[in-house]
Amino acid sequence: MTAVAATGAKAADLIGIGLLDRGEAARFLTQTTFGPTRDEIDRVALIGRDAWLLEQLGKAPTLHLPRFQALQASFVDGRDARLAAWWELSLTAPDQLRQRVAFALSEILVVSEDDGQLSNRPMQLAAYYDLLVRNALGNYRDLMEEVTLSPAMGLFLSHLGNDKPDPVSGRRPDENYARELMQLFSLGLWQLNRDGSAKLDAQGEQIPTYDQALIEEYARVYTGWTWAHRSTFGRGSVVADETDAPMKVFADHHDAGAKTLIGGTVLPAGQTPEQDLKLALDSLFQHGNLPPFIARQLIIKLVTSNPSAAFIDRIARVFENNGLGVRGDLGRVVMAIFLDPEARLGFLSDATVYGKLKEPLLRFSQLLRALNARSRSGIYGLGRTQGAYGQQPLGAPSVFNFFSPHFQQPGAIRDGDWYSPEFQLQTETQGILIVDGLTRRIQLSSSTTDDNAPVLDLMPLVALAADAEALLDDLDVLLLGGSMSAGLRELARAAIELTPDAGDEASRLQRARSALTFIVVSPEYAVQR
Repeated sequence: MTAVAATGAKAADLIGIGLLDRGEAARFLTQTTFGPTRDEIDRVALIGRDAWLLEQLGKAPTLHLPRFQALQASFVDGRDARLAAWWELSLTAPDQLRQRVAFALSEILVVSEDDGQLSNRPMQLAAYYDLLVRNALGNYRDLMEEVTLSPAMGLFLSHLGNDKPDPVSGRRPDENYARELMQLFSLGLWQLNRDGSAKLDAQGEQIPTYDQALIEEYARVYTGWTWAHRSTFGRGSVVADETDAPMKVFADHHDAGAKTLIGGTVLPAGQTPEQDLKLALDSLFQHGNLPPFIARQLIIKLVTSNPSAAFIDRIARVFENNGLGVRGDLGRVVMAIFLDPEARLGFLSDATVYGKLKEPLLRFSQLLRALNARSRSGIYGLGRTQGAYGQQPLGAPSVFNFFSPHFQQPGAIRDGDWYSPEFQLQTETQGILIVDGLTRRIQLSSSTTDDNAPVLDLMPLVALAADAEALLDDLDVLLLGGSMSAGLRELARAAIELTPDAGDEASRLQRARSALTFIVVSPEYAVQR
């Protein structure tokens, strides 16, 4: 078969003509879940991507707060219970697509325990994550409203207890949330075309989406809202009294004056706080920037750091209209992202630029899912991963997330004007720590005295370890989506053969660990293609 014919045959598999290749099934699951498993690879290969996505859209959300509450008694620190719940559900929940998209949203609509207001409120963080899980495949307009009224977000961006202006004292409404909702959660700083490119004025300059005056107008909208359990208006709360209920409004603390919104829309004076909030959020939801802004954010979190303008345009159109006249349908947006020709074939047409560096947490989660990690207690006591991996769920250092979607690694990437968001975490020190963390997990024995330590199940690899080629074939699909280079295969084979097969479990376990370690610490595993 000629090279051209071979490429054509591969492309036919990738777009769904004939049975799906197991390697492509694994690559698809690397994008859509917290990591492929053998069973899920076989299922996608059997039923196809479309059917798998539709199945996932129909699955009920698996919620974190109930599991966190059940685990609290097992941990001295509630933060560790929240993290154990997150790891358990992210790794084992059947609604993997929903959980994976919720994680992407958690890095767009950011709240963080790194903030002093939330550091000792794990219940609020678990409830906020559930808000993302519930809405991950729903409508973005609903998500915007639930985020706005979330007490976790209200604490993080300080619009909880935001009082109306007082000209006597000089009090002004807090502007944090008004600013970040526009800049980071919906519109961005600059006006966009549908394909994500910048609109330019007559002088060829970018056009700001909003100005300080608009921030001040929207800040007045978000006044009067506070804790659901309070009987009087204020910001203070006893943690033991808190609930996960949305914030409620005290109308006499809401600015009821007229407000001018984006596009010149005027909210008339005397409306209820609820009316003001609805119309203000509607004005942002209907803005032309929202579809391309969110489309690009989701694409780079899920698929590739450098989507083409045509890819962004196609997804923005689905955001505008899901085919049934509905705007903001995230379920259909996500399906469109994963089934787009660029998501499926981009690595064949532009292997140099296509893809993304995997986030450290996703490199870790893929390893754990691939080898069915379990602990004796059934608790996923993986601890705080900030040090080893530079990331912790809902633990970003600021509202700008762990890394910027516009980060460009100095050198060839910046020189080519490409983006490499996750490289912002990839310092020399962090790179060593990530490799060390992954290696330690591979070496962790089932004889560990820590009942909460998830241990990898290496027995499927041990069963193949007598045959180096069979072992590498299995790991190639499971960890690399069938993309292992000849060079990596040769080096991994040499590492396996350093331990001759003695026909016993001990030698085969060592051969399996050698192969697994060599692949997991390789640059090829670090990249999602």
